Amino acid sequence: MNKIKIGILSLVLSCLFFVSPSHSYASETAKTWFYIDGQEQRYVGEPVKINGEWWLPLRPVLMEAALFNEELNDGDRYVQKIIRVLNEERKKKSLADEDSRIESIESIESIENREMTEEEKEHEEILSFLSGFSLDYFQNRDVIRLADVGKLGFDYYMYQDAGIIHLNSPGLMELAGLSIGLNKEQVNGVLGAIHWNTGYGMTADYIGFYGSENEFTYRDRYGHERTEKAFDLQIEITDNALSHLIVSNAGYETSKGISVGDRLNDAIRAYGNQYVRESIDGKQVIIYDVEFGSIWFIAGSDQSIERIGYWDHQLRGFGDSQQEEIEGAEEIFN
Repeated sequence: MNKIKIGILSLVLSCLFFVSPSHSYASETAKTWFYIDGQEQRYVGEPVKINGEWWLPLRPVLMEAALFNEELNDGDRYVQKIIRVLNEERKKKSLADEDSRIESIESIESIENREMTEEEKEHEEILSFLSGFSLDYFQNRDVIRLADVGKLGFDYYMYQDAGIIHLNSPGLMELAGLSIGLNKEQVNGVLGAIHWNTGYGMTADYIGFYGSENEFTYRDRYGHERTEKAFDLQIEITDNALSHLIVSNAGYETSKGISVGDRLNDAIRAYGNQYVRESIDGKQVIIYDVEFGSIWFIAGSDQSIERIGYWDHQLRGFGDSQQEEIEGAEEIFN
């Protein structure tokens, strides 16, 4: 793309997709909850319905996408540059009238032989990237259309009756090539060589063991320290669906790069500060509710993660039910 075309692209984009249409804002009487990977987005503004479509605050969406989307090539810093470019383009639009736009085109043509600076090139690259999304500016914040977040790599769901919007980063509930909900045949197809036991006296129909045995210590209900053998992977099948998966081997990494041997603080940095902390069998356990279940990080007294578990259920849930649970807990501890 030559310099004239790049400059005109900037001009066209600033005239088109930064121009906000007349809004028909649907005021919702009940709160609409917005979660990214199970973390409620509390301080960024709520989702808004414009002309019959849902829109989300842009900044937190881009900040999370920067962790996995290669086009957001400089992480948080690049997101800040995107927000700055959006602000600059709005300022240009507010100052420009039809005559000044024509003058801008003439100005672009008059400097066609000038080399663009690196900053100008980056500005145009950002505009080109943003042109693939429906963006708007509402109540002093940038918003992106919900239907467009899939282009960034998210899975997204709108639970209309509950008033809950979930965004999930790629592979959030995948571990060791498995994900909650796979049937027994699919699990065998991924791993093979699984030793299956029937889950006598247990909720699970089948319990599978895979890999090598590892030593695992814990405290029983009497406070005595016990040692047991834990396989690299333990899998439970309930109603022909993978309902529980726990790993005890550092060779398996979560979608956010956490593995056995990392510290609990590493998991908190990766998954966020909205979690449930429990003490179970002398272990520190951090539990994250996500859309399709929960993710557990189990650590010893040194805060080193010894096991990672995925479950098909949540502790608190989301939306109003989560808020009721949190408020109930606060009443108990106050």
